[in-house]
Amino acid sequence: MRSTRVPDPAPDLHRRAARILSLTGVLPLGAFLVIHLGFNVRALGGELAFARAVSVADRVPGLPVIEALLVFAPLLVHAALGLWMTVTRRPLAVPSPYPRALRVAMRATGVLVLAFLAMHLPELRFRLAGTRPDAGQLMTFLGEDLSDMRGGLPWRGALYLLGSACATFHFVVGLWGFFASSVRGMEDGARRRAAWWAFGVGASMWILFVAVTVYHATGARLLGGEAEVTPPSGPCPEPSARP
Repeated sequence: MRSTRVPDPAPDLHRRAARILSLTGVLPLGAFLVIHLGFNVRALGGELAFARAVSVADRVPGLPVIEALLVFAPLLVHAALGLWMTVTRRPLAVPSPYPRALRVAMRATGVLVLAFLAMHLPELRFRLAGTRPDAGQLMTFLGEDLSDMRGGLPWRGALYLLGSACATFHFVVGLWGFFASSVRGMEDGARRRAAWWAFGVGASMWILFVAVTVYHATGARLLGGEAEVTPPSGPCPEPSARP
């Protein structure tokens, strides 16, 4: 009697896991970075401009639930799958479009982004238990943290620059890999054009992150013009009498 071989489900399981990894990384991480960057760039226009942007976000109904379901939960799934694939040395996509150097870089930046978010979210987003910080508090927290000097060096500001660079790289390369795994992305010319687009988007995003970090750390504006001045809330003082 001929024995029948049961097909190994591992390749299909790995393929589905790789697809889920890509989807839970590209969309939520991209949304997190773009929205996060959009609000923080407003700080370059001064506290008043930043307060307006934060007030718009605070008026979104059910914002904490939206964040939890559409951003943080998918990113947790992405982080768990990424760590599993890193530990088990499985490719990040099936078939993998990444050269070996990019595979190593994607794994390394994924771990560093996870460590950065573990530092960044508790000290800023979840700093006040049960309460979302308002614009003034966010500006104060960022100014205190990024200007903190240890041994004559702004270590926390440097960590923010490194963390934002890793997150931007992980996003744009993951976005390129998602495209390169598609039918359209199988063409060499399309892959090259997509790689240049990814480089341009990533470089532009990181330059903005650098400008925001330097502003909070030093008050210097690498980009943007004069900041909006917050008008005084009280009555104007009486003019002093001339002698």
